[in-house]
Amino acid sequence: MDRRRVLIDTDPGVDDAVAILLAFASPDIELVAITAVAGNVGLDKTTLNARRLVDLVGRRVIVAAGCAEPLSERVSEESVVHGHDGLGDLEWPEPVTPLDPRHAAEVIYDAASEGPLTIVAIGPLTNLAVALERHPDLATMVEELVIMGGASFEGNVTPAAEFNIWVDPEAARSVFAAEWPITLMPLDLTHQAYLVDEDLDEMRSWGTVVGDRCAGMLEPYAAFHDEWYGNRDIIMHDAMCVYELVSPGAISLQGVRLAVEVTGEHARGATFIDRRRVHAESTQRVGVHVDNHQFRRFLLERLRSLGVSEQ
Repeated sequence: MDRRRVLIDTDPGVDDAVAILLAFASPDIELVAITAVAGNVGLDKTTLNARRLVDLVGRRVIVAAGCAEPLSERVSEESVVHGHDGLGDLEWPEPVTPLDPRHAAEVIYDAASEGPLTIVAIGPLTNLAVALERHPDLATMVEELVIMGGASFEGNVTPAAEFNIWVDPEAARSVFAAEWPITLMPLDLTHQAYLVDEDLDEMRSWGTVVGDRCAGMLEPYAAFHDEWYGNRDIIMHDAMCVYELVSPGAISLQGVRLAVEVTGEHARGATFIDRRRVHAESTQRVGVHVDNHQFRRFLLERLRSLGVSEQ
């Protein structure tokens, strides 16, 4: 079986963690590196969390730190949606996975130089923008860039802007303008994919370290959604990017053109998704629909395969 070489650029983040674990659980993916960026929490925490997740599954994967600040002068605030540490404020052992000395931008470019590469970007796009600035040929070397970000109808930071794009809209503008094939998973799509309390109970029933960790991380995330949306549906934003790679066709896609607003009192960070039919064959695509029942069963089956039984 041909395995797809994948690099994940991320700001873990509870739903980032689920996406990363899904990649580890998928035999169709060769995860070559995880690069961290500031976003849900600061760079020190996102880098630490990436190392924790690699340790959790007992794999050897490159982990590198990238950008601690967005391209603009505005400093983003840390979110507490994912806990103060980004992974639900659980106790974790000190990670043994080493930190690669290279900047994330160099790890990204080196990985693309070594063979066909798909990049999954599930945090702010600062690392990718910096990699493009340093290496303008990068976009021609990447098979596909799959991004979680943006929204057509309603943001989750402002009425117009989704978090990953809002943190660094200048970086998103640069990334969207580059000549690589982009598949975008916006909030319009990701809000269709969610876990429920029954799924957390199932994770706990496995008797595995990964199952218990996932349920533990996701419990405060469910509580946040209950406070924010009035239900405990646990939205799996970032997992949609990996799901698209490992279950082709499960997400309906549409050809579009993408743009980002970088100014404006109310519209900064807004994503404009041009869905007119003239763009039907565009190399930029957006996720439109996913069957949540099918996704939940797929995700749980894969995650159950990870880890060892608790002693």
